[in-house]
Amino acid sequence: MNTKEYIFNQYKTYPKLELQDILKFIYQSSYGCEHLISDYDAVKKRIEKEPINPSSSIEELDGDYIRLPLSYGLSASTLASLFIRSAMPNLNAKDKLEDKTNVLIDLISNKELPFSLEESKAILLKWKEDGYPAMHHSNTFNQLYHPSYRLIHKKFVPFLELFKYIDNNHPSIISIDGRCASGKTTLAHLLSEIYDCNVFSMDDFFLQPHQRTKERLARPGENVDHERFKEEILIPLSRYEDVKFSKFDCSTMSIQPSILIPYKPMNIIEGSYSMHPDLQKYYDFSIFLTLDKEEQILRLKKRNPNMINNFIHQWIPLEEAYFNTFSISDKCNIQINTSKA
Repeated sequence: MNTKEYIFNQYKTYPKLELQDILKFIYQSSYGCEHLISDYDAVKKRIEKEPINPSSSIEELDGDYIRLPLSYGLSASTLASLFIRSAMPNLNAKDKLEDKTNVLIDLISNKELPFSLEESKAILLKWKEDGYPAMHHSNTFNQLYHPSYRLIHKKFVPFLELFKYIDNNHPSIISIDGRCASGKTTLAHLLSEIYDCNVFSMDDFFLQPHQRTKERLARPGENVDHERFKEEILIPLSRYEDVKFSKFDCSTMSIQPSILIPYKPMNIIEGSYSMHPDLQKYYDFSIFLTLDKEEQILRLKKRNPNMINNFIHQWIPLEEAYFNTFSISDKCNIQINTSKA
């Protein structure tokens, strides 16, 4: 939808709204939620105290944000974390807002919205003179529609069902497998920030030189040391124990000195081959990240321009052979396409 359609859709959705409510919509779609941030504890407490409207649904704004209802099923702590992480400076926000107000005036001039043109222009002029302060919903809107939401960035939308599952089921060991450049490491880092969990990477368990035999590399999924990963990571985690393990250093092609990671109630295993058949039984929940082929190549070129041929001709085919041989995407509890994340 374009801006005109978004604004008109607000009127169709909330036919009793006032001009003030459309201005709030325009403000939110331009500036997001940066102006509302104080600190995590304050945000969380306010969410916990706010009445929840069970009938509300996700609502897209004309911009980078959505209105996520408090009734969606996320915990107050998770929603507060996403809300804070959505607060960011919005470049050219004022210009965007003024462009949208021009569209609004056109709709009113054409009598597509039931507001007085003269009064609307006066209100907009005063709003501009005051520096475009944030708007509240009108009393009418609050009484009729009971708004109960928080703004979050659209980049979090693909993962909302995952966050809801974690909040309601509290899994102990989670696998994030999937295609290269699909965002496995990024998602693991986000989860570690939201849930204060451990993250273990399959990239730390590349094969040692003596393991890289033709016979092994010819078998799908055998180009990581899943045996050592199971012994050093998954078995201790399954026993609720601290983890002592050694990373493989690609620069020296050797094992580094071991490190100790204290046990935490939630642990993320991220990386291709984390859903190897030898490892699957240890997970409480598994995620498969994918993306469109064109987007994958664009991301790889941006991230590793000098290695793109290796990805295309070697590493991607190895991954795909592993995915297809063991039906990895079907074995995972949830599949997420991150092409637009």
